[in-house]
Amino acid sequence: MNAEEEARAVDEVVDRLAKRFPDVPRDRVAVIVGEEHLVLEGNRIRDFVPVLVEHEARDRLRAEGAEPVLTEDAAAALEAGDAVS
Repeated sequence: MNAEEEARAVDEVVDRLAKRFPDVPRDRVAVIVGEEHLVLEGNRIRDFVPVLVEHEARDRLRAEGAEPVLTEDAAAALEAGDAVS
């Protein structure tokens, strides 16, 4: 994954989490995602960085008391038998 692809994937993380936590201002979601992305800045293997950023940011949002909503994507995953967190 090159830097441009990674940046696009991290932007998509912000989009997904903003939809999943609609009560949290999008700017706050973006700040948390950005902070988690910076934590992983020095890692040489970049392929899984967006996934790791999303997991950590989601956990932080929950720790702050944000309540997730079931998005259409999550509902479809449940119907398909996939794990949803």
